[in-house]
Amino acid sequence: MSTAFDNLQTFLLNIFLVYFCFSIYFKFIERKANTLTNELIIALVSGISIVLCMIFPITLPTGYSLDFLQIPFIIGALYGGRRVTVFLTFILVTYRFFLNTPDTDTTLIIYCLLLISLWWIIPMFNKTVTMRKKVYLALLASFFELFSRITKFVLLMPENITMDYFIIYITSLIIQPIGILFFVVFNENSRRNAILSKEIRKFEKLKTVSELAASISHEVRNPLTVTRGFIQLLRDPDLTEKEKKLYINFSMEALNKAEATITDYLAFAKPSLDHVERLDLKKELDYIANIVNPFAEINNVMIECQNGMDIYVSGEKQQLHQCLINLIKNGIESMPDGGKLHIHLQKINEKAVITVTDTGIGMTDEQMERLGTPYYTTKVKGTGLGTMVMYSSMKAMQGEIKVESEVGKGTRFSLLFPVTEH
Repeated sequence: MSTAFDNLQTFLLNIFLVYFCFSIYFKFIERKANTLTNELIIALVSGISIVLCMIFPITLPTGYSLDFLQIPFIIGALYGGRRVTVFLTFILVTYRFFLNTPDTDTTLIIYCLLLISLWWIIPMFNKTVTMRKKVYLALLASFFELFSRITKFVLLMPENITMDYFIIYITSLIIQPIGILFFVVFNENSRRNAILSKEIRKFEKLKTVSELAASISHEVRNPLTVTRGFIQLLRDPDLTEKEKKLYINFSMEALNKAEATITDYLAFAKPSLDHVERLDLKKELDYIANIVNPFAEINNVMIECQNGMDIYVSGEKQQLHQCLINLIKNGIESMPDGGKLHIHLQKINEKAVITVTDTGIGMTDEQMERLGTPYYTTKVKGTGLGTMVMYSSMKAMQGEIKVESEVGKGTRFSLLFPVTEH
C-alpha cells in the first residue's frame, strides 16, 4: 500500500513538473520571442522536463521502472521542430549513458526510430490549423514511440518478454497518449485564447474609434451647418448692418462650439500638462463656485462649499477648472427638481481630496463602471465628453477618481491629488 502511494505521488510529481514547465512557456514566453529564441527555450524546457522525469521514475513491485519522459519529448519535438527533436534525443541518450542503464544501446535504437517518424510528422503538425488534426498527429507520434519500444523487445530482446513487460506496456499505452492529448489540448487552447484576446482588444479599439468618429461628426457637423446657413444668408444684398452683425455673431458662436468640442477630444486623446504651476485648491474652488453659482440658481440647486484649508497641488489651472466645472455641472444636472450640492476640501494621508456630493438621481453599479469611457453619458442630451475629459485630466495630473452612488439618493465624487509643498 505504501509503495502504491509513493508511486502515485511520483506520478503526480511528474505530471506537475511537465505541466509547470510547458505552461510557463506557452503562457508567458512563446508570443514574445522570435523563432530561434522559441526553439532554444522550448528545447531547454523539454530537456529539463525529460531529465526530471528520469530522476523521479515510478518503481513497480516487479522491479521494473516506468517514467513518462516520452510526454515532454514528443510535445517538445512537435512544438519545437526538427532541430529541437535532435537536441532532445541527444539529451535523452546522453543522460542514459550518465545513469549507466543497461539498455542504453536499445534506447538509442528506439529513439532513432522515433526521430525518423517525428521527422515526417512535425511538418504536418506545424501546418495544421485545427485542433482535431493536431491531436491525431500527436497521438500518432505517441503510438510510433510505443511501436518502436515493442519492436526493440521483439527483435532484439525476445527472451525478456514477460508478463511484467506487458504490464508496463499496457500502463504506457494508457497513460502516455492521455498525457500527450492533455498537453496538446491545453497548449492549443492557450494559443487560441491568446489570439481571441488580441482580436477582442483590436475590436474594442476599432469600436472606440468608430464611436469617437460618430460623435465628432455629430458634434462638429451641427455647428458647421449652422455657420453655413448664416453665411448663405449673408449673401443677401438687402440685409441691414444689424442683421449682418447678428448672423456673424451666431456663426462665431457655432464655430467656437465646434472648436471647444475638438479641444475636448484632443484633451482626451493626449492628456498633457503644458503649464504646470503650484495651485491653491482653496482659491481655485472659490473661483469655480462663483462661476457655477448662476447655473445652480437657475436649476434651484444650493451649493455649500467647505474649503477652509490651504492645500497646494501641482497641475495646470485650465485643466483643473475644466475638470471641476464638468463635475459640478453634472452634479447640478442630476438634480432636475433642485437640491443641494456639497463641495468639501480636505487633506488625507498626504493627498488633497475634493469631494463633490449631490442629492440627485444616482447611478447603478454598471453606470459607474462605464464612467469615463468614450461616448458614454447618463444624460439624455449629453455626449459623454465632459466626464471623458475629466478622467483624462485627472490622469495627466497624477490624480485619482473615486465614485460612490446610490440610485435615488445621490452621488459622491472624490478627486484625489498628490499634495505639493514647493
